[in-house]
Amino acid sequence: MNLATDGVTSASAPRLQIRGSRFVDPQGRHVLLHGINVVNKNRHEGYVVDEGPGLYARLRDWGFNVIRLGVIWDGLEPEPGTYNEAYLKRLDEQIDWARAYGLLVFLDMHQDLYSVLYSDGAPAWATLTGGAPHVDLGGVWSDAYFTSPAVQAALDSFWADAPAADGIGIQEHYVRAWAHLARRYAQESAIIGFDIMNEPFPGSAAARIQEQMFAKGAELIAAMGLPFEGTPFPTTADASPVESLAEQWLTPSGRSAILGLLRDADLYAQVVDATEPLYAEFEATSLMPMVHRVAEAIRATGSKQALFLETTMGSNMGVRSAIVPVELAGRRDPAQVYAPHGYDLVVDTPDIAQASPERVAFIFRRHGETADRLDMPMLVGEWGAYGDQPGTLPAAWHVVQQFEALLCSETYWTYQSSIQRFPCFQAIQRPYPERVAGTLQHYAYNPASGIFQANWREDGQIATPTRVYLPDWYALDDSGITVSPAGSGITFVETLPGSGNRYLEISPTGGSCNRTLIIRRSEL
Repeated sequence: MNLATDGVTSASAPRLQIRGSRFVDPQGRHVLLHGINVVNKNRHEGYVVDEGPGLYARLRDWGFNVIRLGVIWDGLEPEPGTYNEAYLKRLDEQIDWARAYGLLVFLDMHQDLYSVLYSDGAPAWATLTGGAPHVDLGGVWSDAYFTSPAVQAALDSFWADAPAADGIGIQEHYVRAWAHLARRYAQESAIIGFDIMNEPFPGSAAARIQEQMFAKGAELIAAMGLPFEGTPFPTTADASPVESLAEQWLTPSGRSAILGLLRDADLYAQVVDATEPLYAEFEATSLMPMVHRVAEAIRATGSKQALFLETTMGSNMGVRSAIVPVELAGRRDPAQVYAPHGYDLVVDTPDIAQASPERVAFIFRRHGETADRLDMPMLVGEWGAYGDQPGTLPAAWHVVQQFEALLCSETYWTYQSSIQRFPCFQAIQRPYPERVAGTLQHYAYNPASGIFQANWREDGQIATPTRVYLPDWYALDDSGITVSPAGSGITFVETLPGSGNRYLEISPTGGSCNRTLIIRRSEL
């Protein structure tokens, strides 16, 4: 199934295909998609990152080949059934610039806390709460999924397809909005697909999820003989262990202490697994039916771009997902991408540099298991969120190692104008094999040694070169490059004239064989 452009500058360029669990270009090369989110949640700025075409030139120069471009429902459909053409034209402009610089795009219908009334996403007219109050206790923004009756009621209304003021269900409005987007971009060569909903979340079921999580946590803490010196448990004298733990979770010191106890992946697995049945019920009874409705609407427009399937927000932290492939008219849709997010629980906290390698490895191991079950390419739609926090580079490199092990694609959260100065930027702008003349089997970059290695099974029918991105900070000369078998040679191609960032292109041997590339930084 054709998806989008080959990462070059022509709008008529060849297209990508989905082949099993891989992205493949028309020449047969295995493609890794490496990119970044470009999302503006600010209503006063029109929900668009407005930095002109130069933004996309920079993104391409940094080695990215794909953009997760945010669409905000409030911007798209400000009134029921009325689509904002001015907003759409600004999206058109962003997509045109991306195409001009050889960047692929998938559209992300973004929401956080469901609604523009609480964060971003649904318009006010589609936020039906029955008068429930919004409770935000501060701290981590996502806690409001569990603390706010208004957020929970609004989500319940969406999943139930409660009618808007015009008598049409709000979920039906969402489906029609997606159809409007898909119809507009069905023939757009730069767009590879549609991310149906960012981090879908149950509504009032959050209370049961939280109860199960804290009950298991309290059980484990009791089994360890806590409280002990240095931990803040318990707090309220008359509180039950579960209530005490919930209180602590909503304080910075308490959250930090709890996460310290759960560095052990086995203990952590017990906590997240306690919530799995409730998340699975939501995915089966609410999420997947909505996804199928949107998929049918998209396919009815003639669009053949990929459906990007997200899991519940709980899966971001390691809850095993129960999502299933989309089937339409009794047949599995041929263009689907598994698009989970991957965050340790320290995300959006002052402790983000202290991400647990054990928890992170567990989270991505779970994603790999789901990708294998689904048998589709995996693109991690969000990871990182490190901002300009000091000390985050080791944590970022650890996540990158998970991508290397899984051979998956990804888009970093998120672009900011100062991102090049972030301590973690080196791990974001890193060496990687963008296109391989056959099947990629392994690759890894060791930041300590400066050694990059890739192994692939070369296909003798492929005449186009393998291509590896090398950032300007990765200094080398020809003597630091070893390719076996040698083939007919290597060349360097600049991403942009004079930038210092470049692609290493390795000519094929003309036969089927196993090949190895080793690169050593020259300053080492």
